[in-house]
Amino acid sequence: MELKLTFDHLADVIISRGTAAVRDELEALAARVRPAQPGAAEALTDWEGEEIARERAFAVIRNEQLRAEALEQLHATQAASAARGVALFH
Repeated sequence: MELKLTFDHLADVIISRGTAAVRDELEALAARVRPAQPGAAEALTDWEGEEIARERAFAVIRNEQLRAEALEQLHATQAASAARGVALFH
């Protein structure tokens, strides 16, 4: 949930003031996701490039990170249920 709130906050600022307004946060985000999403990380921090390219890169990163978090939560729930002897999905 915290990750979603962070992304939502960044998205709100980007919509109202552009990516430059959260440059430090986007640089940190790019560094964090670079191993898994090198192309998107590079585009996100290309300050010589077009704003729309950084916005698109942010959307790609946001989607993948939130999807990965949701899958982690699903697997944790399944593991906890299995430990209690409850089958959630077949």
